[in-house]
Amino acid sequence: MLLRAVIRGKDKGGRHWKKDADVVSISPTGSSFNMDQKCEVGTLVTLTARLPAHLRFYDYDKELYRVWGLVQYCEAMTAEDSSNYHIGLAFIGKDCPESYNADPLQHYRISGAGSTGMWNVSELKRPFRKRADLRFWRNVDLYLAVIDTKEGSAGGERTTAENVSRTGAAVFTTMNLAVGDRVKFISEQYDFSGLALVRSMQVGEDGRTRVHIKFVENTFPVEILMRSEIAVERI
Repeated sequence: MLLRAVIRGKDKGGRHWKKDADVVSISPTGSSFNMDQKCEVGTLVTLTARLPAHLRFYDYDKELYRVWGLVQYCEAMTAEDSSNYHIGLAFIGKDCPESYNADPLQHYRISGAGSTGMWNVSELKRPFRKRADLRFWRNVDLYLAVIDTKEGSAGGERTTAENVSRTGAAVFTTMNLAVGDRVKFISEQYDFSGLALVRSMQVGEDGRTRVHIKFVENTFPVEILMRSEIAVERI
């Protein structure tokens, strides 16, 4: 039997809801599942399931593992049937932020990885606006090659993408890049090579610099990434 989980959250009226879900994929830092409850992207829910120790960060001796998660995407299973949804969570830890207790409908965003290995979140001033392309919080090893910069120099480095979508990525870097620079994103893991433009730079709370790039030549094969998600444990 495939892994089942119990998902709990609150609706816009502040009422508690509880649903059973069929887990599609799971790792120590996130999960995707199907259920008949729509969730707003950017809100928090809890997932409770019988997980093996290697998928936990705490409560190793308890039968059930309960973890808070940030809704990353919520898509109807088919265009004809909007009563069942495929939902992705990024796990944020054993406890919710203090701001959630004051306002359970508060929206959040990922703000880097925490010291525990789970994701950190920060409050959004307004509800999340749906992106044109889903962003997948998966580490992707790559080589970032600099084609040209405003200074005319070139180079490159082996690094990791913090997240990736069909049309762009956030990549850790130690290079001195600027908005408008052209780079090449090369991933042997996903057999992908694409020209990209630097859109912005950001230093996270972990002190690491991320460069946000937009692909201008090819689109990243997210279908392969989705198929390579960690298999569900059978219990």
